[in-house]
Amino acid sequence: MPDARARANVTIAPTATSVPQGAATATPLPTAKPRVDSIPTVVPNTVVTPSLASAFTLSVSEATNAIPRYKRDHWKHWIDQDGDCHNTRAEVLLDEALGPVALDGCRVVSGQWIDLYTGMAVSDASVLDVDHMVPLANAHRSGGWAWDASRKQAFANDLRDDDHLIAVTASANRSKGAKSPEHWRPPDARYWCEYATDWARIKEAWNLSVTLAELAAIEDMLRGCPSGVQIVVGNAGPLPQLSPTATPVTAEGALYYDPFGPDRNCGDFGWWMDAQAFYEAAGGPAVDIHRLDGDADGVACQSLSGAP
Repeated sequence: MPDARARANVTIAPTATSVPQGAATATPLPTAKPRVDSIPTVVPNTVVTPSLASAFTLSVSEATNAIPRYKRDHWKHWIDQDGDCHNTRAEVLLDEALGPVALDGCRVVSGQWIDLYTGMAVSDASVLDVDHMVPLANAHRSGGWAWDASRKQAFANDLRDDDHLIAVTASANRSKGAKSPEHWRPPDARYWCEYATDWARIKEAWNLSVTLAELAAIEDMLRGCPSGVQIVVGNAGPLPQLSPTATPVTAEGALYYDPFGPDRNCGDFGWWMDAQAFYEAAGGPAVDIHRLDGDADGVACQSLSGAP
């Protein structure tokens, strides 16, 4: 961990109730910058330039149901790696705070942060989630299913890479869920270059694969970036092709392709409505190739929050 985290300017709150309850508000990005030092103060039409310009080598592979089912509790987090009473979540909040923070014991309760997904300023730590840039479920599908428990824990709590874990609003994190870039992009398009770069870099560093649709979405986000980040496909032989059932889906003005391959289960969705939308788009009860609707009543993933 960087020494800067240990030097964080911390004030102790006597109780959690004494902390101002500042909600997330859409305010301009301040001059002070969090970890991604290329995020500018708000300027119209500014494009975020990734700080890492390079080439990343990724392997393309379509996930299948042949892999074991994803179970979140197999990826142990949040842990206190250095025994200082701050678990991984708290370490990220301390590291990304733009100024002093208030603590209630070992818990971070208030400070100032910017959600890079939305550009929103946040002062109440309870409004924030700490997001895995590459979601745990995606890492599982991409090769992490074969890792042992210690490597899964290391991925789930990686503090060595400043962009592996980031503090974002809970609403943005839950909108993203376990989605990869072909299904979800940050609402603040200025962050797309950094997002795509970090996604590709983490996938390469952990030797995780991408699907063809995921690769296309990463390359699309990088296409307008001035940094010249390149993606090199590491597969030997020809690339796999998108399924002939691939369906174009528009979201926030961008075109995405979902091959609807057999690589989704209810654990991939944070909320029922996301699972239901995917289930219906993939053919609904007449097809249900992902087996999301066990009782064939037209309602997918009824165990998820928000299900009727």
